[in-house]
Amino acid sequence: MLQTLQSGNGNAARAQAEAILSVAPGEPNASQVLAMDLLQNGKAAEALPHLLAADKAAPNHPPILNMLGIAQKQQGRFGAARDLFERACALDEQFIDARLNLAQLDLDEARLAGAQKNYEMALSLQPDNGTALAGRARAALLQHDTDVARKYAEKALAVQPGHTLAGLTLAVARLRLQDFSGALDVAAAMAARQDVSAVNRAYAAGVAADANDRLGQFDNAFAYYSQANDLQADAFIHLKGVTASPFSSATIRTVQHRLTDHHLGPSPTCPEGERSPAFLVGFPRSGTTLLEQVLMSHPKIESFGEHSALMNACGDLYLSEDGLSRLDEMDEQEAAARRARYWEEIGALGDVSDDQLLLDKLPLNTVFLPVIAEVFPRAKILFALRDPRDVVLSCFQQRFGMNLAMYQFLSLESAARYYDEVMSIGTKARAMADFDLREVRYESVVADLEGEARRVIDFLGLEWDERVLNYREGARARAINTPSVAQVVEPIYTRSQGKWRSYEAHLAPVLPTLAPWVSRFNYD
Repeated sequence: MLQTLQSGNGNAARAQAEAILSVAPGEPNASQVLAMDLLQNGKAAEALPHLLAADKAAPNHPPILNMLGIAQKQQGRFGAARDLFERACALDEQFIDARLNLAQLDLDEARLAGAQKNYEMALSLQPDNGTALAGRARAALLQHDTDVARKYAEKALAVQPGHTLAGLTLAVARLRLQDFSGALDVAAAMAARQDVSAVNRAYAAGVAADANDRLGQFDNAFAYYSQANDLQADAFIHLKGVTASPFSSATIRTVQHRLTDHHLGPSPTCPEGERSPAFLVGFPRSGTTLLEQVLMSHPKIESFGEHSALMNACGDLYLSEDGLSRLDEMDEQEAAARRARYWEEIGALGDVSDDQLLLDKLPLNTVFLPVIAEVFPRAKILFALRDPRDVVLSCFQQRFGMNLAMYQFLSLESAARYYDEVMSIGTKARAMADFDLREVRYESVVADLEGEARRVIDFLGLEWDERVLNYREGARARAINTPSVAQVVEPIYTRSQGKWRSYEAHLAPVLPTLAPWVSRFNYD
């Protein structure tokens, strides 16, 4: 049965397994084969009962435990999956399948040291295993060991030509090593392959675009950026037009329109001594990741990257019919309850000691400034700014993890419109509330890192600490889940300033939308 399934004849294998189970319910081999076929078709919930029956009939059997782990992972139960993979590995140290699945789970959860260790253990069993070599390359790339990543990716492709992860990793590694022509060769070839998924082709096209950009071939770069975004737009078409989110265009426009012209907050009070976070807002690609990594190097500042704690605590105010009315009328009891919910969400992310300031960094929380005024009236706000033309271009050029907001960046027109919507609600809120706010310009940070860092830290009410100037060392040790991951470990550079001019002809249709913001923020 297993050979029949592995040969690609799933129907025959399934029929054989079902015939056996009809006369011998729970027979472990037949249950395994039937479950494997279901797992291969993404039907983890249907596979699970068969695997549990097989585990009952043959307990502590590593292949069954491994498949149980796969079923749990497919259903999002990562902790249970980890336990099962680890049990399988402990029972049979030579069982490479479970080791590879454990390593991949480490990668998925950004446990990079664990991923490296498990891939190396797999390679000690099978030195020419393409999956292990490609995974080890990816782990090295995420750890910023770029040359190591390149070497392992090349080894993987030598033993398994066409391996998708190895090819993507090699292209990125060459790009970071400034082998732009070499990166372009690999990425362009993969972007053209029809046997690669649309999402991976989009990623490859984006790398090809970056390589062309660094080579000064801006028209070719724009064509590849457009190809990448068109592939993403088709792959995630279900996100188009979704409105049931605080970050949807429709919701943002509704909130902005319905904000009354009264003076926002602080109507509820926040008790003296109660901690408040500092919110780092603005718009994606405005230098927020760089600023976050600099500030996180201060021992009195903690941050957990981009998360949805504020949305989970307060997002309903934007989604219910009476939400904005409730925001207008919010009393101290409700504000305190929402703050408590927020800190519960933060507690699930990690610990913040009593003497630390939480830096909540999510650029698009700009749309929640009206909520922050009411719920966190003592919060300090860092408002990140960058030339709007560079911002919109950069958003168009990135390979974001796709969600409703990031879907807006797949065309220049929707990216510029979204910028206008987000900044409009942010500007209106700023005019209506007494925020304790400081603008931080990306261009100023790049021009004078120490001076700007000193001013920001003073604004946050903290003492200066020289460690903030060594932020790159800390950033290299962190799993940074934004497209800026490679840039923030580089020395400060200025090549992204005024980059829009290289694409001015392509940006022409959206420049009128951005012109008022260019003027308002003094980027004329």
